[in-house]
Amino acid sequence: MVLDAFCRKPEHSLPSVSASFVFSDAFDELPDWLSFGKLRAAYAEVGSDTDVGPYSDVLFYGINANLFANPNGALQPVGNALGNTLPNPNLRPMRTGEAEIGLEVRLFNNRFTLDLAGYRKLTSDQIVSAQVSDASGFVNTLINSGESVSRGVEGLLQFTPIESERFAWTATLNASYNRTEVLSLLTDEAGASITVGSHAFNGELRQVVGEEIAQLYGFGFRRDEQGRQVFNANGIPLRTDELISFGSALPRWFGGINNQVQIGDFSLSFLIDFKLGNRIISGTNFNAVRHGLHTMTVPGRETGVVGEGVDELGELNEAAAPAQAYWEVVRTQALVEPIVYNAGFWKLRQITASYDLTRFLPDKFPVRGLRLDLIANNVLILKKWVPNIDPDSFGYASDNLLGLESTGLPTTRGLGFNLNVKL
Repeated sequence: MVLDAFCRKPEHSLPSVSASFVFSDAFDELPDWLSFGKLRAAYAEVGSDTDVGPYSDVLFYGINANLFANPNGALQPVGNALGNTLPNPNLRPMRTGEAEIGLEVRLFNNRFTLDLAGYRKLTSDQIVSAQVSDASGFVNTLINSGESVSRGVEGLLQFTPIESERFAWTATLNASYNRTEVLSLLTDEAGASITVGSHAFNGELRQVVGEEIAQLYGFGFRRDEQGRQVFNANGIPLRTDELISFGSALPRWFGGINNQVQIGDFSLSFLIDFKLGNRIISGTNFNAVRHGLHTMTVPGRETGVVGEGVDELGELNEAAAPAQAYWEVVRTQALVEPIVYNAGFWKLRQITASYDLTRFLPDKFPVRGLRLDLIANNVLILKKWVPNIDPDSFGYASDNLLGLESTGLPTTRGLGFNLNVKL
């Protein structure tokens, strides 16, 4: 059994403690198929402000190149505040405390490994960008927004079903599930929110107390008490009175499956990864819809579009709206529901083929090892739910705008090689 404890105390105490128990060494009478077994538990606290630049709490001024007359008529330079972010002198480092328990077992002479862990992570004084009034002369400011809690499980499964002198096959599966909830912002009142980002066209990203972190908001289709969509007298979709939530932009599930086959000096591996459980507002599909380039805008171009639902009086909608007028609501009414998608995906992320050329080298050659790798990255999208784009594409420079996809360069496939030489 091992127990470690540590505490550093600069301005704030940051303790950590961990313990592990290797039960495969503690007991003599265990099955032969159990090669190794360990239980572990840990708690640690850390502080972070790495996402904040130096001197971000100080207001700097620049000198305007233009000259302006003072009350006496003399021309003088005028200073102006630099940047669009209002400095916050009261900003504190983010603080995170995490508790974790885990189990690791290896079976059948280490040919089967299972590693499971569950955790709870409490983060306080999170630093986020919040919008401020344009009248201030700034666009946003950094604030300590409150608390959030993450709960999740992680797992690693590795097994070697076939292993011989000239052939081996090893498969590895790792997956994690995480759900992060906002506990408080400037208040712990349920439903309180701050807007941390806006889409280039419509929609925004919010943090909402009592909800999952990174909620996507925008106008949706208006519906009656029975859930039926409501149209006006001309058959045009109507929008909700308020912005509504479409779900979180953060995936709940992450993972990957890697297979490696070794045949003598040749090896082949391929990696499949996935992200599931998140939503996206697609700017690319927004533009396609409003310009009539999306496949959803094709039906009804000759005869008009009759939306399924009711009119404002609750009667069955029978009005045929011109296709252009029907779909341009994504722009004229900022109605984003048609272009909100499931952002999950499965990808063949990487294929690697390797050959060890060492055995072809002369005995007295200065090179002791030689290996050639051929690598393909971002090979293929196996499954996705958003059309016309790669769900990995983003179009923005800041991760504060997660889930707000905008038009950008398409993602690319990469091919390359690597030559490893040992002297």
